[in-house]
Amino acid sequence: MNIKQWLVTQIASEASISEKEVDCDATFDQFNLDSLAIVSISFEMESKFQLENVDPSLFSEYNTINKLCVWMENQQ
Repeated sequence: MNIKQWLVTQIASEASISEKEVDCDATFDQFNLDSLAIVSISFEMESKFQLENVDPSLFSEYNTINKLCVWMENQQ
């Protein structure tokens, strides 16, 4: 599974929406994710993609799935 698809799946699950409803250019705020959801996804990112110290603030700095994917690809 690629990074983008993985994030779409995680966002859809946390936001209780279908994957088809996830717009990769929409800001994370638009999915109404709470801080616990962001922390959960950050933790899963570390585990799934062997990243260290994925700070939940990345979801503010790289505020869309597409932007976060670029950051993640540069980390690997």
